Amino acid sequence: MQNHNKIMTGIDDATKCPCIGSIFVAGVTADSQTIETWKQLGVTDSKLLTAKKRTKLAKIIKKTAHAFSIHHMNPAMIDNKCFNLNEWEMLTVFKIIQNLYRHTNLGDVYIDNWEVSTLRFNQRLQTLTHIALRSTLTTHKIRINRKKILSTNLIPEHKADENHTIVGAASILAKVASDAQYKRLAKKYGNFGSGSPADPQTRLYVWQHRHNPPPIIRTSWNTYKTLSQLDAIEYDPIYARVKNKPHTK
Repeated sequence: MQNHNKIMTGIDDATKCPCIGSIFVAGVTADSQTIETWKQLGVTDSKLLTAKKRTKLAKIIKKTAHAFSIHHMNPAMIDNKCFNLNEWEMLTVFKIIQNLYRHTNLGDVYIDNWEVSTLRFNQRLQTLTHIALRSTLTTHKIRINRKKILSTNLIPEHKADENHTIVGAASILAKVASDAQYKRLAKKYGNFGSGSPADPQTRLYVWQHRHNPPPIIRTSWNTYKTLSQLDAIEYDPIYARVKNKPHTK
């Protein structure tokens, strides 16, 4: 008899563009019946939901999923150029997959593809799982179950968080975790705004801390590199343009 209650997994990231804080990546595994329930409840791409709705859905997802795993790439990791950002993200995805396998089978794994194409995703997958890279990974205390990763059916797609409820669920877990971190960081390090490079408060914060940046700033980002060279924040054209933009009623 055919099993219609199919198991599948979704993986997505959050907070990739900001110049403050970590990039979060989440994976979640569930059966098709549970996923359909999530869809009826409004689970979709986290960017299409309010913070309140995301928080409510995240609790439901965690309670009813077969398994979930959330990891983050902190600024020190992002700024460590022994691997580029796309490589760090794939290594984080490997860690999530390995964690999920400890609790359940994964079925097909849908991933919101951060690469420019499926071909590029698969090329990076082959590079990072190649035996020649083992010593480099070991040096950085990164352990990969190569056989497990390569035997998993990974399906990278652009806009997978919009097209697959299971990936939308992962995006919600990643975004809620990121929002929680931002609240903790703001209490400890002060008002850095939204973290977006387009936010004048964020740009002011980065500029004010340019000489001794706290560990929450991604110093490899162009935002920090540009602002750290300025003698006055008013010399920053993005800050000046936003601050001088006329307010409309």
